[in-house]
Amino acid sequence: MNNWSGSINSNIISHFSVFLILFGSYTFSLGVYAEHRNTITLATSEASPFSSAHDPKQGYVNEVIHLAFEKMGYITKIEFFPHARAIYLADGGKVEGVFPLRDSTVRVEGMIYSDAIRGGSINYLVHNSRNIHSLLNTELGDSISQFNNLGLSRLGVLRGAQLPLSLREAENIDVLLAKSLPTLLDMLDRGRVDFIYIDEYSAKQTITNHRPHLSQKFKFIKSLRKSNPHFLGISKKLPNAHQIMARFNQALASLEADGSIDTILKRYGIFIEPENVVTERELIVGAPNINGIETAIRYLNDSGTPFSEQNIQWRVMEESILRKQIQGDFAVNETQYDLVMLGNFEVPIWARNGWLLPFSEPPSNYDMKDIIPIAKHSNTYEGEVYGLPFVGETTLTFYRKDLLQNADINLPEQMTYRNLSAIAMEIQDPKSQLYGVGLRTKVGWGQNMALIGTMVNTYGGSWFDEDMKPLLTSRSWERAIKDYVSIAVNNGPPGEYDLGWKDNQQLFADGKLAFFVDASSLGGYILDPSSSKVSENVGVTYAPIGTTPKGAQWFWSWNFAIPRLAHNKEIAQQLAYWLTSKAFITSVKGKYGYYAAPAGTRHSTYSDSYINAIPYASYEYNALLATELDNINVPTTGSQFVPIPEFTALGYLVGVQINLAVKQQVTIQEALKTAQHQSEAVMRRAGYYHN
Repeated sequence: MNNWSGSINSNIISHFSVFLILFGSYTFSLGVYAEHRNTITLATSEASPFSSAHDPKQGYVNEVIHLAFEKMGYITKIEFFPHARAIYLADGGKVEGVFPLRDSTVRVEGMIYSDAIRGGSINYLVHNSRNIHSLLNTELGDSISQFNNLGLSRLGVLRGAQLPLSLREAENIDVLLAKSLPTLLDMLDRGRVDFIYIDEYSAKQTITNHRPHLSQKFKFIKSLRKSNPHFLGISKKLPNAHQIMARFNQALASLEADGSIDTILKRYGIFIEPENVVTERELIVGAPNINGIETAIRYLNDSGTPFSEQNIQWRVMEESILRKQIQGDFAVNETQYDLVMLGNFEVPIWARNGWLLPFSEPPSNYDMKDIIPIAKHSNTYEGEVYGLPFVGETTLTFYRKDLLQNADINLPEQMTYRNLSAIAMEIQDPKSQLYGVGLRTKVGWGQNMALIGTMVNTYGGSWFDEDMKPLLTSRSWERAIKDYVSIAVNNGPPGEYDLGWKDNQQLFADGKLAFFVDASSLGGYILDPSSSKVSENVGVTYAPIGTTPKGAQWFWSWNFAIPRLAHNKEIAQQLAYWLTSKAFITSVKGKYGYYAAPAGTRHSTYSDSYINAIPYASYEYNALLATELDNINVPTTGSQFVPIPEFTALGYLVGVQINLAVKQQVTIQEALKTAQHQSEAVMRRAGYYHN
């Protein structure tokens, strides 16, 4: 068996700490200085969703630890390293602590461990071809003998990770180390190991973000799933380490008691319900935190529909997290949902993969012909409808009419992005918290890349050539990203470069943006006097263009779909039909007003009274009717997204690089060069080409 232990004894001698401080050397005595400044430096590693350099809040465990230290009066400084390196630095006193650590019978010797931080589960991942039915509810010791009987003798684990003592000492189990989670999954795929020991959330997100071609190749041994709490480790070399840890544990207990940890968990898509809730459930629905879903939940709670009395568990989260959750489950042949809300990107691809059930027999009064063609077409695969559109949208530019009038400015009939920037520059007044333009800058293929994809189109670019080779270093991409970065930096809120659509929507509604380029479905919120301070002064026009009008606007819809592995398929189907029906839309209009009604899916929504009441309705409806059906599923044409399974990884990786360019941590050319290299690697691994 290989020696995998990551514990390394430090050679630093504490007696020299004062001397070294005087000479400015960086040693463990930094802890004294850090405590004096009320700052503590912690090492961590990239392990989304628990710790992530590309998440604005840097991950769930990261956020909990930050809040706990904030309660103690500390400022946390977080530094990212490979996992083994992070442990080495903390164990040797180079930083004051490290996270996330795992519990085991043998802990890192130089660390004081915190109380458990909830969240996550750990398990064994194997190839689908493995017959694991004999691994039932067994103790770990019994499982090891069964591993041997099944030929599972080579176990993969992340370098620096901790295994239970029984596994470390097991005979006939060789442990092989991997430097990263993607590498660990590659080892399993290539047969270098027979199974791997891995956090379930991390495995799912790594497949989604970095190895989409491995989707559905693996499965977890469900009967061996274990709770996988996280721990903060404080270096024993830190003066007063025990006292600091005692205070941290008190702060952590306080966050548990007041519900803060539950709130954070759910925001990251980690739902830990009591066991009896699962057995009593009627329906579990996964949905993004879009405006229309909030209205639907309120309607079901307020009204006497057949569904109002049922126990529906709505798991509502930020859309990027929801996508990773659902796709991550599908990637390992699981689902926790009975009904999910997917975009029109996922529906045809997942239907082709056999992950979804079709809606074959709509109720007689459902009226499929009333659905706007693009909304139905984009949710159809081989003649069957697999997604029922709840809300549809295109891109629009919302602006402040009063600000333009005061500056005596008229918008051009066909506004370009450079026109937009120049006009915004005349109006904006950052000292008064009035900013020029709100663009999505938050990382995500459905966040910053949704807008960037359409900008590239209208600058004459596309994602791929006819051989499916990426074109990210082309002149069109460079021009589009140059203007995007310029607007974000020069016309947006200064220093705020992780803004999603919801953030910009609120900024505009609060009167802090002159222009807002985003989805038409957001119009209801910023035009509703109950949610917007500027509702009476909102103007609307089409999205700006670059060098050509082609591709300047996207089409997107959120649609209800039923996973093939869902538990309560019949009730899920009934709810999906109701929430996407003409009757529901009409009822919402009457109960909450026109602004609250989900739009963009049905012709009947756009009645004369609706168009007269909603300033942007005619723009939205005409744009939806004009959307071309033929090219929406053609990969090389370019669009808001590319309809291939690998796009979730591509969009994430490219989105990260462009976000770094916005933050001016890399140049635009460097960002696109790195994005090109990463995209080529994703496409090669997926088998599109080999050179």
